[in-house]
Amino acid sequence: MKKWVIFVVMVAAAAMANATELTVRGLFKDAALLDVNGQQKLVRAGSSHPGGAKVISANSRFALVHYQGKTHRLTLNKRIGTLYAESANQEVVLQRNSNREYRTRLQINGRSAEAVVDTGATKVAMSARHAEQLGIRYGEAPVVSIATASGVSRGFSVKLDKLSVGGIERYHIPAVVVDGDYPHVILLGMSFLEHVDLQERGNILTLSPH
Repeated sequence: MKKWVIFVVMVAAAAMANATELTVRGLFKDAALLDVNGQQKLVRAGSSHPGGAKVISANSRFALVHYQGKTHRLTLNKRIGTLYAESANQEVVLQRNSNREYRTRLQINGRSAEAVVDTGATKVAMSARHAEQLGIRYGEAPVVSIATASGVSRGFSVKLDKLSVGGIERYHIPAVVVDGDYPHVILLGMSFLEHVDLQERGNILTLSPH
């Protein structure tokens, strides 16, 4: 029993040694005091901490920090990392790109794809090519007419069993599959967006669960 206890303790210690964590220790206008694995540094917007965290923007209430491949909206003393995961219902923070689009990764029925947020689209929309890549069967779905920039196209009305963006998950989302290669990127339309709260500030869009 003693050997087993010692082994468990050693495994836990090894896991903690390999863990990474980020904490916001101070918030200022256009700067944040970041603590990455115990190393503190004041990081101005647009700059990075040696531990790999980049401050996108900051004010006295929160900071947008890009860390471990994701952008996080962090308040004072909010801790994230290997041992301190954010809530499953976390906000999703998107930064507008040079084409003035908000792009994000999403998962449809467990398969990953890129999408652009489109509040002008009544439903989630994708091309037949995207549907095939995602394993969506649409051949026997009801046929509908879809108005596109180049005219009216044939589409198929389907439902997505599960669609998730970050930690926001929704089920049985209406969508359309457009015959052909349009749209070139999946449109994250209102059939999903109506289930979340949207807040845009400057070039930042925040999606929050209701």
